[in-house]
Amino acid sequence: MKVEKTRDRKLALYSVGTITAHETLYRCAACNHTAHSQELAALAPPRHSFGYDVIIYIGEAAFRHARNEQEIRNHLQQRGISIPASETTLLARKYICYLACAHRESTEALRSHMKDQGGYILHLDGTCEADSPHLFVGLDEISSFVLDSVKLPSEKKEAIIPFLQELEMAYGEPAALVHDMGSGILNAGKEVFPEVPDYICHFHFLRDIGKDLFQREHDHIRS
Repeated sequence: MKVEKTRDRKLALYSVGTITAHETLYRCAACNHTAHSQELAALAPPRHSFGYDVIIYIGEAAFRHARNEQEIRNHLQQRGISIPASETTLLARKYICYLACAHRESTEALRSHMKDQGGYILHLDGTCEADSPHLFVGLDEISSFVLDSVKLPSEKKEAIIPFLQELEMAYGEPAALVHDMGSGILNAGKEVFPEVPDYICHFHFLRDIGKDLFQREHDHIRS
């Protein structure tokens, strides 16, 4: 091994603010492989100025705490980290990508945990606004783990079946299904999990019964 080169890298870390890291690269004369600092690589993505901890802060501030871009930038500025508005938006999106990758890599661990708990109950639901795609989600009722989510053009059977098949491949057959009374979900569940007990969500059931029993009276009182 011999020293290839040294370089300085400016990093913004949430825990300490902005620093300059000095990295020494080593190259193997036999195989020509260049070795980088593993410690530095654990702090920030390659060729990036903002550390993983900054990305995590931005992502959680935006998506968990509903803070806007200016609030996030002001808070980081107080910690000695200056960040452009466009970079804030980009890092928030990268947070989602990294989180998705981490979730995929944890599939076996999640499956093992749910198996130890006696299996999982697959709760299915979708939501949409106007003519936008449906955000369809599958979660385990026992552990409250969100197992997967996907945008679907509709809640028709043909759109839902591939989603259920992917869940089965990743986590095995559920102990039971729970969902609303949509015909698409009901028929897709019967086709992919024909032997699995299938239940209607209590909330959706009562809401539907309430409409059947009291819709006319409710409309009369409201008017």
